[in-house]
Amino acid sequence: MLAALLAAGASNIMMELSGALNNLLVQSRAPHFVQMHAGPVDEAAIKNFAAGSGLVDEQQTVEMLTVDGSNVVLGQAQETEAGSVMDMGFVTQNPQFDYLLGLDNRIIQVAEGEVAVPLYYKQWKQLEIGDQVNLSSGDFSKTLTIAGYVRDVQMNPAIVSSKRFVVHPADFTALKAHLGEIESLIEFRLKDLGKLNEFRNSYESSGLPNQGPSIDYSLFKTLNALTDGLVAMVIILVSLLLVLISLLCLRFTILATLEEDYREIGVMKAIGLPEREIRGLYLSKYGLLAGCASVAGFTVSLGLNRLFTANISLYLGAAPGGLLRQLVPLLAAGVIGGMVVFFCRLMLRKFKRISAVEALRTGVAPSAGGRRHGFTLKERGYGNANVFLGIKDIYKRLPQFGLLFSVVVICVFIVIVPLKLLYTLQAPGFISYMGVGPSDIRIDLQQSSDTAGRFEQLLTRLKQDQEVQQFSPLVTSRFKVLGSDGVWENINVETGDFSIFPLSYLEGGAPGNPNELALSDLNAKELRAGIGESLRLVVDGKERELTVSGIYQDITNGGRTAKAWLPYNADAVLWYVVALDVKPGISVEEKVEEYGKLFYPAKITSLNSYLAQTLGQTIAQLKLVTFLAVGISLSILALMTSLFLRMLLAKDASQVTVLRSIGFALKDIRQQYLVRTLLVSGLGMLMGTVISGLLGQSLMELAGSMLGASRIELLTDPLMAYLLLPLLFLLVVAIATWISLRALSQSAITQRLAA
Repeated sequence: MLAALLAAGASNIMMELSGALNNLLVQSRAPHFVQMHAGPVDEAAIKNFAAGSGLVDEQQTVEMLTVDGSNVVLGQAQETEAGSVMDMGFVTQNPQFDYLLGLDNRIIQVAEGEVAVPLYYKQWKQLEIGDQVNLSSGDFSKTLTIAGYVRDVQMNPAIVSSKRFVVHPADFTALKAHLGEIESLIEFRLKDLGKLNEFRNSYESSGLPNQGPSIDYSLFKTLNALTDGLVAMVIILVSLLLVLISLLCLRFTILATLEEDYREIGVMKAIGLPEREIRGLYLSKYGLLAGCASVAGFTVSLGLNRLFTANISLYLGAAPGGLLRQLVPLLAAGVIGGMVVFFCRLMLRKFKRISAVEALRTGVAPSAGGRRHGFTLKERGYGNANVFLGIKDIYKRLPQFGLLFSVVVICVFIVIVPLKLLYTLQAPGFISYMGVGPSDIRIDLQQSSDTAGRFEQLLTRLKQDQEVQQFSPLVTSRFKVLGSDGVWENINVETGDFSIFPLSYLEGGAPGNPNELALSDLNAKELRAGIGESLRLVVDGKERELTVSGIYQDITNGGRTAKAWLPYNADAVLWYVVALDVKPGISVEEKVEEYGKLFYPAKITSLNSYLAQTLGQTIAQLKLVTFLAVGISLSILALMTSLFLRMLLAKDASQVTVLRSIGFALKDIRQQYLVRTLLVSGLGMLMGTVISGLLGQSLMELAGSMLGASRIELLTDPLMAYLLLPLLFLLVVAIATWISLRALSQSAITQRLAA
C-alpha cells in the first residue's frame, strides 16, 4: 500500500509538473531565445537581423529597470532589500509575447499606483495583497500597492537571481527618471524550435548587443522543473525501494505458508486437483490483497496530492484537466499491484517440487538447506549462552534472517540518501558548485555606463579597509571561441587571480599563466576539450591558442563558463565580482550592511544569505521529503520486525518448547531473539550506510551532470548519520521485538508441553 501510495503520488507530481509547466509556457508565450544587454541598443539593426534571418517568427526588445535593493522596502519590513541576492527589475507588461501572468495564468494588468510582485517574494517575505512596496532615492519616493502576484516563465525559480515586478507604464516612466539602470531584454520566438542552436550561433556572430547573459527555451524548462522534479525523483526512488521490500516480504510469507500448508497441498494433489487450480487458490488470495492495497494506496494518495503539488500549483499554476492526467497515477498504483502478483506467480512455481506422497508421509517440508555445521553450545568456551545461541541460529538460518537484513539495508538507504542531499545543499561548500570559491562576502556590479569607474573605486576602498583579510576581483567578459564543429561561438570567461578563493576541480587545476584556460564541465563536454588540449580564442582582435588546465563544476549561467588570465575589454565586460574575507572577529552581517551603503548600487551578499535565498525553496521541499522518508522507513522497520518475529515464533514453536523443557527461562529465550534481531539490524545498518554512500553518490552525479556539476560530493552530518539515526533504528527494532515477544507467554508454552 505504501509503495502504491508513493508511486501514485510521484507519478501525479510528474504529470502535474509536466502539464502545469507546458501550460505556463503556452499561456505566457515563452520566448525561445533571450539576450540580456546592459547599455544602448540599435533596435533597427535588431529588427533587420530578425527580418533577414529566416528563422525568426516574432521579435521584441523590452526594457527592464533594475533597481538596487537598498532603494526598496517590501511590505511591513523595517529594512531595505540591500542584502538580497536578487536583482529587482521593474517592467511593464510585454506587448507581443513573454507575458507576465497572474495566479489565474492570465495576462496580468495593473493600474497606476499598483504593482504585481513575483511569487518568490510572496513566499520569502509573506507579502499579501494590499501591502506596499516603497521605492526611494534621494528626494524621490514612490509607494506602490501590491495588487497581484506574478508568474514569470523566465524568472520564477529561486535559483534565478533576477525577479520582475510589473508596474503601470506611467509609474515605470517615473521610476526610470529617478533611479535604477535600464537593461534590455532582446527576445525572439522562432518558427522552428529545433533550429535554436543554429539561431544562437547566428545571433552571437552577428555583432548585435550581447553584454549580458543569454538564456533559451530549454533552460526555462529545466530551471522551472528543477525543484519539484528533484522531489519527484526522490519519491520515485523511495517507492521503488518499497516495492523491493514488498517482494522480500512476499517471498518470506509464501515460503512460510508452504511450510504450514505442506500436508494440505499434498492432500489436494493426491485427490487429483490440478496444480494450476492449487496455485490459483493461493494466487487469488495474494492477488486480492495486492489489488486492495493498490486501491487503498491510490485512494490515500488523492488526499496527499495537494501536499506534494502545492509548490507546483503556486509557481506554475494548475495543470489542465484530462483523462491521461488522472489515469497515469492509477496505472502507477496498478503496476505496483501487478508486480506483486507477477512475483507471486514466480514464487508459487515451487508447487511443482512438492511430492504428494512425501507430503502425506512426513507432513513437513524438506529442509531449505540451512547450515548444519558450526560450534555447539558446549564448545563455546566462556560467554553468555543466550548470545551464543542467538548468533548460532543466525548462522544456521542465514537466508531467513537475510529478509530482515535486506529490509534494514533498504530502510537505511531510503533515509540517508535524502538526508545527505539535504545536508549537502545546506553546506557552505555547496557554493563551489556555482563556479565560485567560498568567501565571506560577494560584491556584484552589473554592467552600466560608469561601472568600470565604480569598480576601480571599490578596489581602492577595499585595499584601505583594515578589516578585510583578503579579496579577489573577478571580471567576466565575452570572447569568441572556435567550437568543435568549426563554428565560432561566444564564451563567457572570468579573469582574475583564482588562487585566493580556489575552486575544487574535477580534473587539473586553475590556470597558472596567461596561456591557460579552465572550463566548466558542460563547456568542456560541448567543446570536446580535455586537459592539455588547445582551444582557439579571439583576444584583442587576434586569434590565440590556450591550453585547458582544468575542468570545474558550475550550475550557474547554464553551466557554461570559463576562467583564464586574459586582458579584458571594458566595452565587452558582462559583470564585475569581488569576493572577500573579513578578519576574525569582524561581523559579516555588519560588513554587508556597511558596504551596502558605501558601494551603492552594488549588490552585497554574504555566503549564507546567498545560499538561503537561491536554494531555500528547494531545501524546504527536500526537508518535507526527508521527514516523510524517515517516517516511512521507521514504520516499515517496526512492521517488518514484528511480522518477521511472529512468523519466526510460529515456526520455532517446537524448538521453544524444547528449550523450556531443558531449563531455559522465558527471559533467556527472549534474549536469544533480541540478540538475533539487533545483530542482524546492526549489520544491515552498517551495510545500508556503505551502499547509500556508494550508490547514492552515483545517483547524485547522474542528476548533477545534467546541470553542469557531474561530481557533486554528497556530504553528511556524522552525528546524525552515524550515531543518532542508528540508535533510533535500533531502538525501533528493540521495541518492535519486545512487543512481538510478548506472545511468548508462559501459559502458551505450558499448554504446548502438556500437548
